[in-house]
Order: sequence, then C-alpha cells, then structure tokens
Amino acid sequence: MVNYCVCGGCTNTSQSGHRVHLFPSRKTKRFRAWIRFVQVKRADFTASSVTANSVICGAHFTTECYESGDLMEFNMGFRCKDRVRLTKDAVPTVYTDSTQREQKAGASGQASDGASAGGCATGRQALHWKRELSRVFAESAVEFGDSDLASLDARLVDNGSQCNIRCLQRSAAVQVGLKPLMVNAETQTEGTEQRASTPQSTVPSEDEADYMDHDESWNSDEEMSSESSEDDYEDEPSLESPSDQNVPDKVIVGLTQLMALFTICCSCYGESKGHIVYQKGTYLKIKQVCTQCDYQRVWQNQDILHRNMPVFNLLLSGAIHFSGCMISQTIRMLKLFGIQCIGINTYFRHQRLYTIPTIIKAWQNQQMEIITELKTMDGGLILSGDCRSDSPGHCAKYGSYTLIEDRINKVLDLQLVQSSEVPSSNWCEIEGLKRSIHFLKSQDLQLSAIITDRNRQVAKWVRQELCPEGTSHFFDIWHIGKSVQKALDTVSKEKGCEDLKLWRPAIVNHLYWTAASTPNGDPNIMEAKWRSMVNHIQDIHEHGNPAFSHCAHPPLEGEAREKEWLEPGSTAAIKLEAVTTRGALVKDIRQLSPQHQTYSLEAFHSLILRFAPKHTSYSYVGMYCRLLLAALHYNANGKRQIAETSRGEARYSVRYPRFRRGGWVVRPIKEKPSYEYAAALVTSLKERYATSPRALQEESATVSAAAPGPLTQHTISKEEAIRLHLSRFNSQ
Repeated sequence: MVNYCVCGGCTNTSQSGHRVHLFPSRKTKRFRAWIRFVQVKRADFTASSVTANSVICGAHFTTECYESGDLMEFNMGFRCKDRVRLTKDAVPTVYTDSTQREQKAGASGQASDGASAGGCATGRQALHWKRELSRVFAESAVEFGDSDLASLDARLVDNGSQCNIRCLQRSAAVQVGLKPLMVNAETQTEGTEQRASTPQSTVPSEDEADYMDHDESWNSDEEMSSESSEDDYEDEPSLESPSDQNVPDKVIVGLTQLMALFTICCSCYGESKGHIVYQKGTYLKIKQVCTQCDYQRVWQNQDILHRNMPVFNLLLSGAIHFSGCMISQTIRMLKLFGIQCIGINTYFRHQRLYTIPTIIKAWQNQQMEIITELKTMDGGLILSGDCRSDSPGHCAKYGSYTLIEDRINKVLDLQLVQSSEVPSSNWCEIEGLKRSIHFLKSQDLQLSAIITDRNRQVAKWVRQELCPEGTSHFFDIWHIGKSVQKALDTVSKEKGCEDLKLWRPAIVNHLYWTAASTPNGDPNIMEAKWRSMVNHIQDIHEHGNPAFSHCAHPPLEGEAREKEWLEPGSTAAIKLEAVTTRGALVKDIRQLSPQHQTYSLEAFHSLILRFAPKHTSYSYVGMYCRLLLAALHYNANGKRQIAETSRGEARYSVRYPRFRRGGWVVRPIKEKPSYEYAAALVTSLKERYATSPRALQEESATVSAAAPGPLTQHTISKEEAIRLHLSRFNSQ
C-alpha cells in the first residue's frame, strides 16, 4: 500500500524512497501539533481527516527529531531507513522542498544501503564503522555535558556496555533501542580499566562472599528474532517521566547476547574474551581481557549498597513481598523462564530484616495521617468493625479485627490476635476490638457509632463499656438478612410451606426497607415496620400499632399483585410468624443500622485473600505485614470511581453469582486500581537501606520480640518423631 504525505504541496510517498511517519495517538498533545503544522498549507485539514494510513514524510522533520542511536545506526548501515524512529516529542517544522531535504538527510544512508545490498561488509569497513561509533559516542558525551563520559578517551566511551552491533539481527530477549546518551541512576554500571601490568583482583572479599547466597543460574540458549515497529515505540512508557514511579528501568537480556558485547576490545578493536567471575542472585560481574593488547576491564550489572548488597537482589525481594505474591510460585516462574534470581532463603532473610520494617513504618505513617484528618472533621468516629479468621471453623490460628471509618472509607486500625493469646479462637474478635478501641482512645478520638455483626460477646462488651460513654451500637443489615434468609429456606422445605419460598426475596427486601425508611434509627418504629410484614403477606394492611398503623404502599389490586396472599391461620402463615417474630431477632432488628453498613469490610476481607490466602500458613509477623499491605492497597483504591466509555457513559457488567442460584446481578466496573503505594514502598526500602541497614535490622528485632510465641510450646526431635511414627497399613 502506498502512503502519501498529507502536507500541502508535498508529493513524497512511501514508494519514492522517503521515510513516512504515522500520526501519533490522538490523546497526546503532539497529535494536535502535527495537525496545526499541516493546516498551515491545508486549512481544511482537521483531526477527523486523519486516518490509520495518514503519514507525514521525513522531509518535514529535522535531524534532531530522530533518535540519535537509530540515526547513527542508519548512517553506518546497520539500520534500514524505515526503522529510524522519531523521538517522543518530535514535531514537523520544515516547509522546504521535500525532495532536496530528503536527499540531504539520507545521503550517507544511501551509501550504507548500497554496501548492504552488495553483500556483507569487509573487515576493513567493519573496523571503520566501529571507530566511527566510538567517535560519535565521545562527541555525544561532550554535547550533553556528561563529564564522566567526556573525560574518557574515545576508545573507552562506554565502559559499561561495549557494543558489538550486528546488521538487523535482534533477539526477543534484547529488545533494547540503542541509546548511548541515556544514563539511568538505577542501572548505572561500573567498570574499571586496567592493563596487564597492574591487574586488579576480580574475586570478591570473604565478607561479601559469605553475605550473598548462592543461586544456580538457568540460562536460555534459544534466540528469537523480532523487529520493533514505530507503533510499538509510540506505546512504550517514557523513561524520563519523574512522576511515574512504575516506569520500567530494567530489561531482560539473554546471556548469549550479553557476552557478545565483550568480544571486541575497547582499546585496539581486536578480539577479546569475557567471562563471568562472580554471580550471586541477580548480581553479575564480568571480566574482559584482550588477547592482543592485554587490555582488561571489569563490568557489573548493578550497584552495590553498603559494599555487600546487590541492589537488584534487595529490590526483587521487596517487589515480591510488596505485591503480595507467593515467593515459591514467583521463584518457580522465574527459574522456568530461565532468569537468574535470588533464592528462597535470601528472600526470607530480606523479608525479615528489611521489607517487614518498611511495611510497618509505611502503615504507621499513613495511620497517623488518617488520624490527623479525622481530628479536623466534625463529629465522632463512625466505625465498621468485624473479625476475619485465617481459616474456617473453630480452630483458627489468627483472628484479625479491622475498623473502617465509614465517612472516609479507609482502614483506621487493624489488630492481629493469635489464638494462644486468648482462651480459644472464638475470643479473637472481642480481644481485637478491645485493642483497637484502646488504641483510638490513646489518640484522643471520640467514638460516635460502631456497626458490627451480631456477635454476642461484642454486643455485651459494647453495651457495658462504650454505650455509657455515648457510643451508639448498630447491627449490619446484611448479616441479619442472611440469617433470616437461611431460616426461611429451611421452613419452606416443610410440607404446606412451599409458598414461603416465593415470598423470601420480598421479606429480605422488607428488612432493608425497614432500616432505610427510618433514618433516625428509632427502634420502636423499626420493630413496628418489621412486624407489619406478617400481616401484609396475609393481605392485612391495617396493623393497629401507633408507631406504624398501616402499610405505606398504595392499594394492590389486579396486576399489582405478583404473588398469592397467604391464608390467615394456615401452616405457612404460622411458620412465618414464628420465624420472623422470634425474640432475639426482633431485639436485633431494633438495632439495625439505618445509614452505615459493613459492606466495605466484607470487600476488604475479600481483598485480604489476594495478599494472605487461607491455604498458606504464615508466621505472626508475616501475617501481620500482609494484612497491612491489604490495608494500604484498600486505602489507596477505596474511592475509585466507575469507569466510563469513550462516550462518557458509566460501565457495568452482568454477573451470575452462585448465591443467586441462576439469577443475575448488575455490578459497576471501577477504574483500574493504583499501585503507587507499592512503588513507594520499593523506593523507601532502597532509601532506608542505603541510609542505614542497621536501623532496619534493629526495627526488625523489635517487631519480632513483640510477637507472641509459637502455638507449640514443646517440640520433639525429628529422629524421635520418625521412630515413634506408626502407620495403620504397614510397619514402615
């Protein structure tokens, strides 16, 4: 397909030997700049005129608009004309004659194309190209003010990544654009130049060797060829954006391609050899030796913090922990892919000494910010509280109690209770609530209302300790509705009560209406409304109760009635009245929460499963930190808005959950969650370790000392356990 330049008066095409460039994304400012450039000579050209095939030829761009590395490779014959990419902010500015402009920009490229078309370059030409490459590196360093690079000799411009460029051959593992002018502090490599007369030792010290764990490498031998397109480049995130903490600054490089960079000597351009002298986790140290001029240098792929900590090893442990991943699955995936990584023992050591104190410190800082915000708000706290066990049944090891402030929808406090600290696991909920209330009182916070489930221990303690201080205690509607629904399902299976199954959804809806229609929470009115439901189902709409004398609905006649009324005095009516007017149920309905509910807590408990699944066992400190990670994630994403379509319409999805038993529900689709908190944790981990590893270790020791002891107080040796082990099927 032939692509014509859209600029007025320009006749260049993709088949006339000119570069053509597609328009950038419509969401970028650069798109509007391109439109304004074309409108100078074509006033009728608008954004709607741009199609998927609209292009502007290279005659309208200056040399500075192209990637310096791509343009250099093109001029040296290593890259074809169509693969020279524009920079991120390239805008057309040239209105001169297109043919002359293109001939000037591609004069050297035509000579290179001719050499490529004629066959492989000779050894003399290859040597000339390599010398030219070194010269361009040196000139670029001086132009951009890089004092470190400019001070080096031209033959030693890039002592961290000496390149051996091959014509149009790429590996999928090394999809990296050649950008010699980019210096990244995160991946800044170190190199040392030396001669054979003064060799430097490349063997690590004994302290460094003892500190690092050994991990066997798993290297991939297969090479896959792939070519990047300009569209792919346009979609890549900018590496120069300082506001985005999730900008990728590391790449995957195959070992074969990496070692190929050390086959050419930086000094005499002769043949040299590189070999790995040290490899621990993600850390790699390579020594290059020239067989002709005895030139030597040492290269390493990452920085070392405090003399003995490879920075990528530490950051990898932090990334795994902060994202809530399982270490065994993550390491297995990396090994299967053939990536050299840390071992499990290294991860747990980093977790214990460094990542756990980082998480706890981040949570304490955020908790203090929330408390400061709440102190500036009028009124007391309105809290939703509930407990979650780490396993089903009555033999849980941990119980975590969470308090969420409903007005701001953020986790305010979280307490973890081990079952050995209380008489049984059933007492974890009341103990967690006591600890949370004690903490809030220590911060001089006043509690206005608390919404919980119907736990009798909690209800009694709140009634005795908090209600005299002016705190109102409400029950969540969903928990009571679930209890009523189960009772109605059981009764509807009895003979003569089949009609109750049809009324079950309406009865549960009436429970919600009872609370929602009573915003002041008057217990007498809510009780009267609930009791009126029994009369309503029997077609009796006058109740004789001053608090709620008659039904609030209009007369139901003809098609307005969807279900048959129950006959007064029938078995179904008697059973319904017995189930819905039980003393304990009516007493709880008088405490229904009219406004705030605990559904946010249920969502938070579901979120915890992503960070601490119940099929995995954790230590006390490990479990506590994963709960804090879930709290940090919830607080960062608790106020996400409903996503919208391109036309500004709210997005919804239809689901068919199991509890609906074939029914459907409509759920809004929220915006994508943010993980900036995790990126901030990684940054904090690196900064705190670089400042003082000893301080992190001391915090870790303090946290471990405060944790309760293990459940098992008496242990037995492994040999003794094996000796006493008996099987029911054989004696072995």
